[in-house]
Amino acid sequence: MPDLQLAPPGPNTAPAATRSMEQLDFRLPDFTRVAWVSDAARDAWQPRLTRITAAWLEIEWRAVAAGVRRCAIATTSPEEFLTEATRWADVGLSAMPIEMMGVSGQPYSATPVSAEPGQPFVFRFVVGAIDDVATFKRAWEAGDDETIGDLLGYPACCREFFRRVWVDDAMVDTTWPMAVASTDSLDGTTTIEVAGPPQANILWRWMGARAVPHLPCRFDCPPTVEFADALVRVGRDAGFGEEMDWLLEVLSWPVEWSALHGIAEVKTPVLKVSTRTDATAGRYVVRREGTGFPAEGAHGLGPPFRVPVKLRLSASRGFRRGLEHAAEPQGRARAAWYATDNGFPSIAAMNDAHRPVVEAAAAALGRRGGNVLDLGCGNGALLEKLTAAAPGVVPFGIDLEHARIEHARALHPDTAEHFVVGDLFADHDLWSDPGRFALALVMPGRLLEIGPDRAAALRARLRDHCDRVLVYAYGDWLDRAGGLQALAREAGLSVAGSQHEPAALATVPDTFLGGDGDES
Repeated sequence: MPDLQLAPPGPNTAPAATRSMEQLDFRLPDFTRVAWVSDAARDAWQPRLTRITAAWLEIEWRAVAAGVRRCAIATTSPEEFLTEATRWADVGLSAMPIEMMGVSGQPYSATPVSAEPGQPFVFRFVVGAIDDVATFKRAWEAGDDETIGDLLGYPACCREFFRRVWVDDAMVDTTWPMAVASTDSLDGTTTIEVAGPPQANILWRWMGARAVPHLPCRFDCPPTVEFADALVRVGRDAGFGEEMDWLLEVLSWPVEWSALHGIAEVKTPVLKVSTRTDATAGRYVVRREGTGFPAEGAHGLGPPFRVPVKLRLSASRGFRRGLEHAAEPQGRARAAWYATDNGFPSIAAMNDAHRPVVEAAAAALGRRGGNVLDLGCGNGALLEKLTAAAPGVVPFGIDLEHARIEHARALHPDTAEHFVVGDLFADHDLWSDPGRFALALVMPGRLLEIGPDRAAALRARLRDHCDRVLVYAYGDWLDRAGGLQALAREAGLSVAGSQHEPAALATVPDTFLGGDGDES
């Protein structure tokens, strides 16, 4: 699937200073070749990538029906259009052809293939409300990239990046400029280490795995991450929950892009891609360490085959098996209260929300285990998953609702006495017996629902009785605050890292820092 553009870029004659790389005056034909590191990696991930790609084609236009974007681009054969047009019409969408393209046979191409008489071809359609489709068609014919990008939902910063890099500089691969924009200073280097949320990682696009349809301006572009999160929600709502989990997992892995003499190599723990890029006399490298690693990945001393230090436990097969079993610890059927006690409409929704919290908590505990306190534990389902995923965890919980605690005691029969009915902000027996916790789990929003004195008392107990504090939040709380980091700060806690992580370790400062950053 080619990235959207009006015409193939011509030879790059822009000044080198505007591109931060020295380019040569030739361009190779478009190609993409994939080599797997092992049969096991191919057997595990090739079918998953195929399903991710198929899901993405659905999400592109379903996002229009969901109101996430005004238009989408769809590519179908004349025969497929008869079916697809009916599906689009069923959700109130119109479609209009904008061009014919040849069939390249490549999983990804940077430029469209011209249709030739007598050869297979496909139509490219714009899909949307009838007025938006008409506006898009006019913009397409006028070469108005800005309007096209806006209708497709691309962030303004990324539309400007596209204009400058793809249109003005006529580059066919935006990876290096994207990396340059993501770092403070180049200092003459031709190797850049980048970070950022997996949603903005576009380096898997040659393999069909991407969380956004556009070329982001940075590896940590906030509007891109917001757009990706909305598209992933559309995917989950459409029944592609498993595919979205795989997608975000893949995008979290280490990856290295390198370019030399017009050929790019994209190395990942499970496969390597060779493809076309802008021709350079010297080698340029972009590395993303990542925050995950596949069980089937090849291991080595150098990137991207080196497991990140902080994930060496969580990347192990045993840890992954623990997380898988943690979703349903004993494989038994669950009563409806198992999810509804904790405010979730379904067990599947709860498992999706709990998974990153369990992973973060298990990684924080490592193999040490210890007493873990869940403040506002509901029925103890989160702690049940954690005890299955991490060795040596001794669960403790407190909640105001008597029925939830009864359910928690049923889920934890061996430690039933550790679950108490009570106000988590009050001075209760848990703070004296056992008196010390290896980890406390707390949703920061709870501290915003009470007065400042009671919130300060709880922060003091967390400081005095807990080795570590893990904060987490779901849905509305994250949307309201603009991310976990901001929510924690409002609650007087300090979290380092991405706003877009649903769970993270926090520190409890001696002095309360309010949402405006002033001490009080």
